[in-house]
Amino acid sequence: MIFPIIGAKDYIDQQGFLVQDCPTCHRNRTFAVYNTRRKLTLYFIPTVGVRSQHLMECMTCHGKWGIADAQWDDVQSQLMTQEQLASYMSRQESGQLERPAQRRAMPTLYQILQVDPSADPEIIDVAYKRLAMKHHPDRGGGDWSDDAMRTLNAARETLKDPQKRAAYDRSMGIVRLPDALRADDV
Repeated sequence: MIFPIIGAKDYIDQQGFLVQDCPTCHRNRTFAVYNTRRKLTLYFIPTVGVRSQHLMECMTCHGKWGIADAQWDDVQSQLMTQEQLASYMSRQESGQLERPAQRRAMPTLYQILQVDPSADPEIIDVAYKRLAMKHHPDRGGGDWSDDAMRTLNAARETLKDPQKRAAYDRSMGIVRLPDALRADDV
């Protein structure tokens, strides 16, 4: 049996930089914004693009997050070139700029459960149980523990249901390929 897939190649195009609060560091940080594309080369067929996604990466903790298509216009309007970022940082350090209003990015459901977006349902269960033990109100977590458990329960409910998870992933811009098309296994 001959498999038609020769190989896959990832392309990363830097779009610019962004300054905002990092969901991991919880501080105002610089993000690099990329457009990533994966292409497959098949026998007798030209190269085919199979995945494209915009990502942002914290330049301090190197956390990476997908940018949903619905958010791309807002992110794109805030992008800076390297020169603009250097000028911005210089003005901020010299006190010429006020610190921008804290615009807290909402964490994704994957960040809430502290799992990778490609995590299997079993991993999501383990992460949920670990966090539930830590934040459960009966464990003396304080006033915020009720909110934390509601957030954990909602994240688990969405990510455990295959249809809800697929819809959520699409809203985040995450594309899942069928196993037969995954280049990771090639």
